[in-house]
Amino acid sequence: MAENDKHSGMRGVFNDIRLLLSDMLGLGKPDAERRMTIEVFFGMMGYVAKTDRLVSSHESNVANTVMDEIDLSLAEREIASSAFDRGMSRNINAQAELLRFTDSHKPGSEQIDRLFDILVRLAASDSRLDVREHDALKEIAKSLGLPATAVDNKLALYTIKR
Repeated sequence: MAENDKHSGMRGVFNDIRLLLSDMLGLGKPDAERRMTIEVFFGMMGYVAKTDRLVSSHESNVANTVMDEIDLSLAEREIASSAFDRGMSRNINAQAELLRFTDSHKPGSEQIDRLFDILVRLAASDSRLDVREHDALKEIAKSLGLPATAVDNKLALYTIKR
């Protein structure tokens, strides 16, 4: 094992220990606003991932990467995983979820942009964009108060096949 790999593995172990201790001390439980944000982000990610009827390993990897990027605790990861599963199984009302989010975050806000960026990143992660995915992203953009050009402008950042 290379020295870098060894240190990387240790960082992962320490991160896991930190998450476990945070949850044991009750520090990993989100407040209502953060919980709603996690539920909407990951529920919509599951929804978009399943739009083309197949959740690819690329899409699952994006969801896991986002969990790491936003530094979710173990309790928050459970909420995120459950929301992603509900989205994939279509056990959510996408429009109601987006309305719940826009009630707290107005169009043009950083949170709206971040949600939309993540959903586009997820859809583009397998380098293919199904017509159903494109249509879903257009509906999501509209619900988030974004201009009709938002989908194609964001997709231009990725090399994808349609």
